[in-house]
Amino acid sequence: MKKFIGIFIFLFCINAFVPVVYYHIYYSDALRQFTESEMPESTDDFLQENSESNNLTAETDTKYNLYNLATQEMCTMDRTAFLIGSAACEMPASYSEEAIKAQMIACHSYYIYCTENGVPSEDMNLSFDERYMKKYASKQRLQEYWGMSFNEYYEKFLRCADDVSDIILKYNGKPALTPYYAVSCGKTQSSEAEWGTYVPYLDCVDSKEDALSDDYLKVTTYSVQDMYDRFMTYFTGFELNREHPEEWFGDTVYNQSGYVTTIDVADIKITGREFRNCFELPSACFMIFYENEEFSIATKGYGHGVGLSQFGANTMAENGKSCSEILQHYFPGTVMDKI
Repeated sequence: MKKFIGIFIFLFCINAFVPVVYYHIYYSDALRQFTESEMPESTDDFLQENSESNNLTAETDTKYNLYNLATQEMCTMDRTAFLIGSAACEMPASYSEEAIKAQMIACHSYYIYCTENGVPSEDMNLSFDERYMKKYASKQRLQEYWGMSFNEYYEKFLRCADDVSDIILKYNGKPALTPYYAVSCGKTQSSEAEWGTYVPYLDCVDSKEDALSDDYLKVTTYSVQDMYDRFMTYFTGFELNREHPEEWFGDTVYNQSGYVTTIDVADIKITGREFRNCFELPSACFMIFYENEEFSIATKGYGHGVGLSQFGANTMAENGKSCSEILQHYFPGTVMDKI
């Protein structure tokens, strides 16, 4: 098993590291020149003008409603609290400010999209649990979470909120659906590949430098018994031959981004998303190895892979990209506009 895993990791390193080096040497400059020449000047000018004209105290009348899973009650906050509390739960406070701004706009756009498209207030997309820092956290909870760094981080997030407070992403004049996640497998995947619904601006784009993340590659091992128990608990209709576990898994189909579309288990075809949920894997980009009565599952990326890669956004920000450039890369065809 170790031999096969070693070969996989070696091939992975060749596959992942070479494109990253190529990106730094060649692609980075080319992308910068392309962006500078092709991006409408009005995008960044709009952001600067908007930042100068923002008045957050005038927005205190704007209320945002999120369902508190802990108290089973609706919680209402103003726009600034929403932006800071949402982005702080989704992105590390150590990330660059342009990445945090991109995350705030993505959170804001997602919320507006859901509310304007009739998503119920109690839906998981509009709920939060600050006990586990999921979706939103109040200022008091952030004080506990950030500890001694609270003042530094809160001022940082407040600056970001001040710059983008009334900006969302739109497509054809309407709020855009803007999902996000931690790390891609090197490419984002389309909404159609993950959810079966085509959205023009949720397509496959490169995010090669995600390979630099500590969360990019993970290998988890399971005994035959553990693997068997998981399947029997999560699925019905399986007949796994305990005497020949090496025969449990058949053909695996991958989409253009590298995520598993379907995998044959015994005589049943299941989706990559179902397999990921069954084994609580970081992502649906995986390979399975079997040797010496033990299974190993190697995964790349962390999250569903549709839309904004948070690690990729931070890498772009560290390389000098603005939040508008980041968002245009991960949501091609959208534009930043006021609510």
